Amino acid sequence: MDSEMTENEYLKAYNPNQYARPSLAADAIVFGYFAERLRILLIQRKNHPFRGHWVLPGGFIEVYEDPSEAVHRELREETGIEVDDLFQLGVFGRPDRDPRYHVISTAYIGIAKPGDQRPQADDDAMNAAWHPVRKTPPLAFDHEEILDAALHRLKREIVRPSFAMRFFERSFTGADLVGLYQEILDRKLDGARFLRRLSKVCLEKPTMTRPVRINRSALRKFEATLGAWWL
Repeated sequence: MDSEMTENEYLKAYNPNQYARPSLAADAIVFGYFAERLRILLIQRKNHPFRGHWVLPGGFIEVYEDPSEAVHRELREETGIEVDDLFQLGVFGRPDRDPRYHVISTAYIGIAKPGDQRPQADDDAMNAAWHPVRKTPPLAFDHEEILDAALHRLKREIVRPSFAMRFFERSFTGADLVGLYQEILDRKLDGARFLRRLSKVCLEKPTMTRPVRINRSALRKFEATLGAWWL
């Protein structure tokens, strides 16, 4: 009986296959902003199920592999893209989301810089490409639901200008920033009003054509108290 065993004896005798359990996966929702469009990185599946369909990069977590390590590995293996900062969006575990079995996926959001525009399909992917987020092909599994959740998360995160800056290299103009916000919020903004409010954290008055120069100290103070009001 378990009560008569020491913990070491119990762990040594424990059989992990005694109970049925779901499989675990990790998926990457990688956004980029280039050619004035917000884009999402997708792969076309090489294997069943849903062979030939487009999906988010991702795959099964290996035994004793951390989910955050698995999502980096799968993204690299299937697209050749490396994203330094992937943060967790949520866990998706509806029992019928995968026709093979009950597969629970941890989804992560990442931002690719403009230089990461050329994915190379490999491993389980027959193709890898960037797609405008609101003109994607039909996505298999529950990946349209995951993408929708990720877009809602972006709308919350973009309130912070420091988050928006992740989409750019060191230099970006006021027009670049306004365009990004319009793409994520999916609505037209008054560019002049937007830049006038942004000027609170700039070293000089921002314009649509000139590179925006951010005062990092002022930005930290601004973000400590801001809300969606400023958009």
